[in-house]
Formats: sequence, C-alpha cells, structure tokens
Amino acid sequence: MFTVSGNSQFGSITGTRKFLLDKQSNLVRFEGTFDNENIVAILNVQNQKLIRLYDENGTELSVTDFKGLVSELAAQYNIDLKVLALPASIATASLDGGSESKIINAEKLQKVDFNNFLGGSGSVYVNEESGMIKRIDMDNKSYIVNGYKDIGNGLVLPTIFKGSNDSISYQKVASFTEMETEKFKSF
Repeated sequence: MFTVSGNSQFGSITGTRKFLLDKQSNLVRFEGTFDNENIVAILNVQNQKLIRLYDENGTELSVTDFKGLVSELAAQYNIDLKVLALPASIATASLDGGSESKIINAEKLQKVDFNNFLGGSGSVYVNEESGMIKRIDMDNKSYIVNGYKDIGNGLVLPTIFKGSNDSISYQKVASFTEMETEKFKSF
C-alpha cells in the first residue's frame, strides 16, 4: 500500500492518490481524484480490467461509463510503483555498464547510467557507503532523494524526491503479510 502525490502523468488524475495491491489476485484498489471526482476503483492492472467503481459516498457507478479510466490508472500505478521501488526498478533496467564517482553535497556518490526506465534514460547516484539512492536524473530533470521509509525486513525505500519544478512524495508506505480481501470486493 502506498499514498503518493506529485508525478501525475495524466491531467485526469489529480491530487493525492492511494493504491493498495493484492499480489495474489493482481487487483489494485485506487482511492483518489479522477476528472475532478473522488472515486474508489478496483481494477486488475495485469489485464487492465475495471472491476468496480464507487463515488466518494460509496455509491457504485457503472464501469462502462469509465472505460478510459482503467488504462490511465494502470499506467499511473505502474509509474508510481516503479519510482517507489526505485532500487529494484533500476536493478531490472538496462544499465549502461560504465559508472563513475562524483562528490555531490560533500558525499561520494557512484553514478550509474540506465536505459528503459520510466520510458527513458538517465542516471542514478548512490552513496557508496550506505547504498542509499541520493539523486536521480531523467528526462532533463534532477530529483534529490531526501526521505526514506523502512517498510520491514530490511527494505528501505526512497520516498521523497525533490525537483526544481516538481516533487514526488510517498506519505504512507506499508507492506502487509495478510491482505483484507474485502477491500477488493466493496467500498
């Protein structure tokens, strides 16, 4: 589960958004604003199927009226998850072999170039001592990473990315061992 603001790739998805994933069923619960309407949507991101849709009062809406919603929500979810899981995302991206060390803000950082990450290429800077990601450059933008959350089992994820024109912030991040299946069945 994570709650994120910033980095919206679609003008129809605004404000803070919350995603809850059930890895066993591939269902995602979205809570947020779509086309200026607060909604709760339950969708399968793997096959891009909208299962249920509710307004902010819990009234079920017709999924046929919101067919365009599912592709944008699934794409936004995938982008938000890749940024949150940045260490794993970059590990699976195509790395450009060469890397170099730089000193930035009195820290010795290892620069690693990548391709095919979030649709583009860029560089990530990792503190050589702690292994923490400190900066990411992509699409002619730089983001300084200055917030992290330990979600358990030694997994520490970067959660605050500050850019000159925009920022990405993951306010809540959690990993559950047991999923409340009713969250994927009703409002």
